[in-house]
Amino acid sequence: MSKLRSRALPLALVAAALLLAACGGDTTERSPTPSPSTTTNSGSPTSATAASPTPSGLATATANDTQPPPPATAPPAAGVTILSTVDKDHALPADYVPPTLVAIPVAYLAPGWPGELRQEAVDALVRMLDDAAAAGHDVRARSAYRSYATQETTFNLWVDQLGYDAAVKVSAMAGHSEHQLGTTADLTSPAVGWDLLESFGPTPEGQWLAANAHTYGFVLSYPAGAEAITGYSYEPWHFRYIGTAEAQAWKASGLTLNQYLLQ
Repeated sequence: MSKLRSRALPLALVAAALLLAACGGDTTERSPTPSPSTTTNSGSPTSATAASPTPSGLATATANDTQPPPPATAPPAAGVTILSTVDKDHALPADYVPPTLVAIPVAYLAPGWPGELRQEAVDALVRMLDDAAAAGHDVRARSAYRSYATQETTFNLWVDQLGYDAAVKVSAMAGHSEHQLGTTADLTSPAVGWDLLESFGPTPEGQWLAANAHTYGFVLSYPAGAEAITGYSYEPWHFRYIGTAEAQAWKASGLTLNQYLLQ
């Protein structure tokens, strides 16, 4: 994921973001950001309250942690596609904006959370959530496309709050977030208060998605037990669209998404 230098944000911005997070109903399991990235591209107050990954083992982290040099970043492949690898070692260009970004229909969004995805991802998302609803599951998107700049701000807020060493475990550095591809959505339900929590996994909605998302072209990027491979904590809400054929091949492979894309 892209280079991140410790950059002190204006105190007012940090305070405001943390206040919004506190008002967003997040539990102690999640704080400033959802998945390895956070907030929508709009930068609106609503998008600033995204949730974060489980802070297990983060209580002892401090904002005084020394920041090591950013990891070496492999140059992006010529032409970014929906199959481009985006992880801690592979970054997107800072100026990359996905084509055909469209708004996700309000009916498919968690209350108060706007979002955009590439057209093909929106179409697949709508089909998937319609079928989930038909099966009795109310699932909606809470976060979707995020720009490089939004992710940079988000990550810096995490560093200010937790320290660098803890921040890199729960949030992606700018350029290294799958959300910048415009094909990734964080999904949630009323069962977890529209939040982004590990406890979403065992809910009926979380189980339905885990069993069926690949048939719509979506992949769970950060599965349980694969933290050493993905670099991130388990995120049962984080789904990336890679197309139906590829998603089914991924499912059959038994690999994590980054392993599958790099093979």
